[in-house]
Amino acid sequence: MRNHVSTTVPASFKPSGAPITPPADDEPPMASPTANTDLVAIWRSMTVGETANTPVGQLLKLLGVRLVEVDPGELTAEGIVGYFSGRIGDAEIQIERTLPQAERESVVRDLLARITPDDRSYTKRSLTGPRLRPAMVGGKPIHIECPSWCYLDHVAENEGFLVDVYHCGDSAALMAPRMGGAPQPVLHARLNADSFGTDVAHQAPHVIVDDETEFAHMTPDQALEFASNLEAFAAQVRAMAEQAASR
Repeated sequence: MRNHVSTTVPASFKPSGAPITPPADDEPPMASPTANTDLVAIWRSMTVGETANTPVGQLLKLLGVRLVEVDPGELTAEGIVGYFSGRIGDAEIQIERTLPQAERESVVRDLLARITPDDRSYTKRSLTGPRLRPAMVGGKPIHIECPSWCYLDHVAENEGFLVDVYHCGDSAALMAPRMGGAPQPVLHARLNADSFGTDVAHQAPHVIVDDETEFAHMTPDQALEFASNLEAFAAQVRAMAEQAASR
């Protein structure tokens, strides 16, 4: 993602969702390690409902995130609606200056949900209609319809047959902290579509969840059900943690 930007947007919004312009020197200071620890504790203590009801500007300020507007077309030319990089206490979100206000808050909230204590980056891609993109199949150049969320280079992939060409989106990972060790991913999820495959059920866009051993292909409705299950699971884990902490 490009480093240069045109306008820095502050961590505050009008009730309508439009950004408020503060003094030019209103940059959040770099958080100290101790401050970052406090931010992580606050972030982890917030429930899903509390996060959803907290104004976007307040979340940005709380988590030390800069909201940056880039020139029109800089992201959409690559099928991107928003980009996140950094960690709690020092992060940046990029959106285009012309992103409609009706979409701005949901995009920023989705990107904020990716923040962790560790450095990471995430690209939010557009879910609008397919693009016509070049591909190589059996060593021969062709053009195929490719959804805007697909990040694959179909020329470099150079599949042997058209039925082998598929579409894949960015992956999300569920990280599990460990005592005496670094956090490890326990689940991965991504968008997928085997548009030219022989399995009709897998031709439409769907969600794949896996633990690197077992793979679950889910329809959009099933993925929403799974997301609800995760929320219930998270509530149970939180209750266990609070019980353990109060011993």
